[in-house]
Amino acid sequence: MTFNRSDRRLFDGAAADYDAARPGYPVELIDELVARSGIPGGGSILEIGCGTGQLTVLLAKRGYAITAVELGEELSRLAAHNLERFPNATVDCADFETWDVEPCAYELVVSAQAFHWIEPTIGYRKAHAALRSPGHLALIWNLFPGSDAPVYRALDEVYRSCAPQLGRASWRSSLEDRVERTLREIRASGLFDEPDVVRVPWTSTYATERYLRLLRTHSDHLALDRATFGSLSEAVRSTIDRFGGSIDRPQVATLFLARPR
Repeated sequence: MTFNRSDRRLFDGAAADYDAARPGYPVELIDELVARSGIPGGGSILEIGCGTGQLTVLLAKRGYAITAVELGEELSRLAAHNLERFPNATVDCADFETWDVEPCAYELVVSAQAFHWIEPTIGYRKAHAALRSPGHLALIWNLFPGSDAPVYRALDEVYRSCAPQLGRASWRSSLEDRVERTLREIRASGLFDEPDVVRVPWTSTYATERYLRLLRTHSDHLALDRATFGSLSEAVRSTIDRFGGSIDRPQVATLFLARPR
């Protein structure tokens, strides 16, 4: 999948859908993150691009002190609302690329579903500067491995008909491309040791309308013109309803964990 970094501002217009439909992360992945990073109880975390707080809340529940940076105003507002019961978690509405990083202030710098929107030469340098020793950079994505289930075969036909430019039949290669591209970027930065890669398969179940809200949080869908997206949505709705009104979405929660040099 290719993307334009300027599209990162599209998400703020879909903040309510993002909050309602984006999946969280499996507890097994959070356990691996905590165990492998060795972050101490009450440790300090910087999160880059927190969205509405799907990962932030999971970490805040474990008692960590979190500073979350989010570009979108509405996304930031919803994240702050979701974190109200956690006094050690704050949300700063800012562009991380120009945000003032406090040097050596954090045991963990984490970014979920967001780091690919940051210019690599800036993102890795600032993440490295933020970490105290020993610390870790943790990059996380929920990646879709594709599915041979009948509903997905039917949806492939829908996309070929309504939005062929999205290429939904190529998700397997997209997953592996994301893994290889992330490894290349970490290595190319010259600032981190070879990362550990942890994959946790899991599944989310979506009723039709919530699945349509999920689609409205994907940048490639948000970039479609209104007529194309409307036709696609109606065809997706009809297809999922035809298969019982819900869809199981397999995912591979993938963690890249790297120690700074």
